[in-house]
Amino acid sequence: MNSLNLSTKLKNEAEVNVTVGLFQFEENGRTIIYSPAFDLSGYGNSAEEAKTSFQITMEEFFRYTLNKKTLFKELKRLGWIIKEGKSKNRNIKIPDLANLITENDYLAEILNEKQFTKFDQTIAMPC
Repeated sequence: MNSLNLSTKLKNEAEVNVTVGLFQFEENGRTIIYSPAFDLSGYGNSAEEAKTSFQITMEEFFRYTLNKKTLFKELKRLGWIIKEGKSKNRNIKIPDLANLITENDYLAEILNEKQFTKFDQTIAMPC
């Protein structure tokens, strides 16, 4: 699968690149791309449509949480480890896949019941 070109396209002072695991699978005739680290998905009739949908979902997630000033609170809720500091020096660590599997029922369902492809994707995330 071709990688996604994910960038938030939001005007922000700083961004950090994070590499997250994405799962692609079929469900009810649709292609779904799911990110357990963000607990977000996109879907479409093809892989290209699913990629576009996922990118829109990510952008809206960042736009909403930045507007509400809840981005880091939400990431911590999702299991991310964030050490406070200035934007450029902020240390951000995504949750380990092992932790995500035990905490995320939807991910466990994908792993146990779906034919999936997992790939890593670097995302430019505002901080």
